[in-house]
Amino acid sequence: MMKKINRHSTVAMILLFVMVALAYTSCKKDNEGAAGNPVITKVRVISKTDTIKDVDHRINLDSNLVYDETRVVSFDSTVVAGRLNNQYAIIGENLLTTLSVSFNGVKVNFNPALLTDHSIIISIPNDVPYGAGQSNQLVVTTKFGMATFAFPILQPPPTITTFSPVAAGAGEIVTLTGTIFEGVTEVKFDAVAAEIVGTPTKTQIQVRVPAGIVQAYIFVTTPGGTSRSVGSFGFKAVLYDDQFSAGWGSYFGYNSTRNYTNTVNVKRGTYAIQTIYTDAYGALQIGYNGTTIDATKLTAIKISIYGGAGTAGQAVQLVINGNYGKAVRLELSEGKYTDYTIPLSDLGSPSDITEFVLQSLGVPVPTTIYVDDIGFI
Repeated sequence: MMKKINRHSTVAMILLFVMVALAYTSCKKDNEGAAGNPVITKVRVISKTDTIKDVDHRINLDSNLVYDETRVVSFDSTVVAGRLNNQYAIIGENLLTTLSVSFNGVKVNFNPALLTDHSIIISIPNDVPYGAGQSNQLVVTTKFGMATFAFPILQPPPTITTFSPVAAGAGEIVTLTGTIFEGVTEVKFDAVAAEIVGTPTKTQIQVRVPAGIVQAYIFVTTPGGTSRSVGSFGFKAVLYDDQFSAGWGSYFGYNSTRNYTNTVNVKRGTYAIQTIYTDAYGALQIGYNGTTIDATKLTAIKISIYGGAGTAGQAVQLVINGNYGKAVRLELSEGKYTDYTIPLSDLGSPSDITEFVLQSLGVPVPTTIYVDDIGFI
């Protein structure tokens, strides 16, 4: 005999099933986002790269160097264009099912965990193209469609990594090496404009040294902004530049052999000083002949040293006026030149310069180094 089913119980069960189904559908819809075409209404910057002026950079316990520094900083504002390495929030509707985000045709990463129906958090990486000839389009593709938004990528500020030579006379050519030099409009030595020679590239500019420049920072201006070289160009006083300055013709050395007109591994010009240490504590010694350099208005010595074979991990020490209690250790780089800028305060704060010494610090013998462009700023 069949069991009789209560009509009211059946209706209740059906109603309960419908309610559960509706709740599940609603929940599923919330999790998947609205089933409509995506819309981009604006873009907000969350963090950006910014130039912090005159930042103290510690060199050692006794000295520091002050120059501008580029950092990523927090920020929040609606923007109409973007920059590389900045973080942005794309604001709009129906964004929860986002599949991809691209700028100028290059896809960028986004964090799905931070994705909502109204925002996407992204960072614009270095490989996104910028400048003339780009689509200037932000494109968001979702499960239900695609949205485009006019959003050009701005050119970043230039970066000066090196310049060569480190010192030169008026009218001579200096080559600047760096990044993002596109569209360069001006190069200055401090406040004095320099003539740009030839056709600049993205990574190199050649300029002619203006008259009257002894020592200056170099500034490069492009559509992305203006940047300054970390180190300064030139010398206020020169000790060796292909030849010794007048009055410094008497020079010595001990436990070493020296060639002052060497033409091998020259950094700039025709000659460099070749020094072969024949003893673990040999030295290149210049001075003590009655000639001096007034150091009261000088702040640092600049020198370039090329490490010969076997100098990796080795070092020499720089000593001024025989003050070995204030010697500065200089690490050598095998097979290339390294530019050193040492504050005179680290060398005993001399009021005048009477002697210059580069002494070996127990390097294997024989060891060869090459020295070029010795001067003061």
